[in-house]
Amino acid sequence: MNIKAIIKTGENETIEFKLDKVRNEHLSKELGALANFRGGSLLLGVSDKGKIVGLTRNDNEERLQNIAYNFEPPIPLQVEKISVDGTLLLNVKIHDISGKPYVYKSSTRNIYYTRSGSVSREATRAEVRRMFQDSAELHFEISKISGASVNDLDFFLVNSFLTDYRNISLESLDKNEQAALLDNLSLTAKNNNATVLGIVLFGKNPSQFLPGCQVQVAVYSGNDKTSKVHDHKVFSRALIADLPLILSYLDNYNPHSFDESKGQRQESVKYPDFAVREAVVNALCHRDFTMQGQSVKIEIFPNRMVITSPGGLPNTQTIDRMKTGISYARNPLLLQFLYDYRYVERLGRGVPKIIAAMEANGNAAPEFIDGGTYFQLVLNGRNTLF
Repeated sequence: MNIKAIIKTGENETIEFKLDKVRNEHLSKELGALANFRGGSLLLGVSDKGKIVGLTRNDNEERLQNIAYNFEPPIPLQVEKISVDGTLLLNVKIHDISGKPYVYKSSTRNIYYTRSGSVSREATRAEVRRMFQDSAELHFEISKISGASVNDLDFFLVNSFLTDYRNISLESLDKNEQAALLDNLSLTAKNNNATVLGIVLFGKNPSQFLPGCQVQVAVYSGNDKTSKVHDHKVFSRALIADLPLILSYLDNYNPHSFDESKGQRQESVKYPDFAVREAVVNALCHRDFTMQGQSVKIEIFPNRMVITSPGGLPNTQTIDRMKTGISYARNPLLLQFLYDYRYVERLGRGVPKIIAAMEANGNAAPEFIDGGTYFQLVLNGRNTLF
């Protein structure tokens, strides 16, 4: 799309218009918001309503670089002079956002900006936490939960894990050794507070401390959400206890059939078992726990299964990179535990193998949707069985 077409289309989450007469604070806000969201372009010399006005200052490039260096780290800008119908504009591009979050160092305080549609604004505390988590500078999973203690962990589940996968029995350890072990596993933090990781994996009642820490499954009789709900179930216990139950429940809605007409028994299935398992485990493993109150949702329609996880793709991760097997772990410790339980392999092959499994089963290609605040995987059902 050329510049004229972009201007005609108007501002959106990655395109911003500004006249060069605006104050530096306004430019800082727009540049910081674009950099902390997904990058994009600021067209200088165009009004907010899309009128091409042109440039009135001859120091704009130096001015933009000075603004970029008022951020920590400095925002990498690519400034390009362009002419539209004889009128000179600047196309200020931000493509490399690997250094985010970018904080604007004003004279009075540090400010993190972000983008909501075509509007730039100051980020909330929760959004700032997500920025740091996505940058791998902070892993929210090891944050301690106020009010949650070691006593809120299910010690039967913890001990089963240690016995089966670490060859350790909690009962053989004294209190101090138990506390040190749980701390080393990041299930607890200082003062015996339970962590997000501990409550998610082994909590007696995770939803008590993490609203939305559950999986909601809805089965519809038709192909849209206005149709009758045939069945609905909420899984809200510890992840390690619930995960096999979730997979078993979904299997009830994944019809199998068999064909013996050719002298040998052949099985046909609506969704490949591997694809369903991998999609669900990925949604649970990579969900954004800073988005409290939002659950993992699994919707089953007659023609498709939709798995939605809170939190979009982090930082430089893209759907194309995922398809080639390049992975990013938002919750690396949770990933390690699921690896121990043999739910994941940690080789980044999950998405390519989902695509391959769907193709081999005769299904249409799966759909991957990055909604910014959520990530969605659509498994299209096989049209016909035997």
